[in-house]
Amino acid sequence: MADVHIVGAGPAGAISALSAIHHGHQVVISEDHPVSGLPENCSGLFSIDGLGSLKQFVDFKPTIINPIYGANIHINDTILSVRTQTPVAHVCNRSHLDVLLAQNAETEGAKINYGERIQGNFHANNIIGADGPLSHVARHFNFPKIKKFAATLQADLPFRCEDPRVVELFLSNQKFPGFFAWTIPHNEEKAEFGVGVEVPSRAQEAWKNLLKLKKIEAAVKPSGASIPLETRSKTAKSVSGKNIFLVGDAAGQVKSTTGGGVIFGGNCAALLGKHISNPGGYELEWRLKYGTDLALHSLFHNYLANQSDASLSALGRRLKKLNIDVYLSKNGHMDRPTKMVGPNLMAHLLKSILGV
Repeated sequence: MADVHIVGAGPAGAISALSAIHHGHQVVISEDHPVSGLPENCSGLFSIDGLGSLKQFVDFKPTIINPIYGANIHINDTILSVRTQTPVAHVCNRSHLDVLLAQNAETEGAKINYGERIQGNFHANNIIGADGPLSHVARHFNFPKIKKFAATLQADLPFRCEDPRVVELFLSNQKFPGFFAWTIPHNEEKAEFGVGVEVPSRAQEAWKNLLKLKKIEAAVKPSGASIPLETRSKTAKSVSGKNIFLVGDAAGQVKSTTGGGVIFGGNCAALLGKHISNPGGYELEWRLKYGTDLALHSLFHNYLANQSDASLSALGRRLKKLNIDVYLSKNGHMDRPTKMVGPNLMAHLLKSILGV
């Protein structure tokens, strides 16, 4: 009989299951969709370092579609061009990745009940909510609410990519209020197009702005998703003899700069197995390891989201003058901003200011 009940079979749920199994627990997972990996509403762009941090749980190599060597970051009308000699990220088939993780959890002993919607009928006294930003588990056990969300739309479209190794990011609070737009090449002939806006702004208007910006006349209907833009102030507790945990999007363990949650959520899920009987231990460890990076992502997001387009243009020019694109090409890290802030950054700024 299972002693751990996980709600949600996405990456955070599957990795939580594998971690719990590795620490001697019996696991059952409830997934309200009929299969893993669908609907596919999320991007599949991941840093190579981030994917490597999860390699004990999944072989991601079969899911790789396209290597990425850099980005063109459009800060309103200024472009920062970041380039690397070797790939820094992979575009992966997100649906395939989700399926592999769920299959690995089943292979190691987890029982997945597909098409099972949980409305309070929990199957164990150790409960893990991996059920997304609008988590039923979080509501049922009265966890603090997430108050800031991004609404996103995305679709894979035919598109002649000038350089299929480079993603594009577009920051404009007039066109994409509170978030940004993106293109992620799959190959020379196809790319993922996406937009996000901070709620209550309308994602549909932002989608039209992106298509106009890229001169695309018609497109398939995009799929939508909701992304948390802050972490919950509490993600674990004991209630009436039950140990309750939140992980991944349900906990708000998401980069608020980009909306990416698989890497941070997966790494937090990896910690969960050893803390099944100790909610406080889980809360403490994940915040010590990843809380500062998530807080920095939130700080950057909040700053950019509150700038006018004129201010963004001025910021872009200042960053360009300081050769920040050169610095990011050498020292950038998609997931861990703490790895970019330190002596190297100070030395770079000093050299740029002095004109060295």
